[in-house]
Amino acid sequence: MRLPVEDVVWERLRRRHADAWSIWRSDGGRWYATRLTGTLSQAEMDAGLVMTAYGDDADELGAILAEQERFTGLAADRP
Repeated sequence: MRLPVEDVVWERLRRRHADAWSIWRSDGGRWYATRLTGTLSQAEMDAGLVMTAYGDDADELGAILAEQERFTGLAADRP
């Protein structure tokens, strides 16, 4: 069962990353996000981008998504 605070945290993450990620919490309690942008190229994966990210809690997932945003910029800079 979700607690109200988890709903608030989920909504905050969802709003921040709505254009790029689908975010959910598993029955086991882990937080997941899957890209909405389609398949990644080999160059993007080589740069560290992932299709699905997960964290033990919302803070960890949020940090991973922020890191992915930085990687996205690095991948875009590559030829």
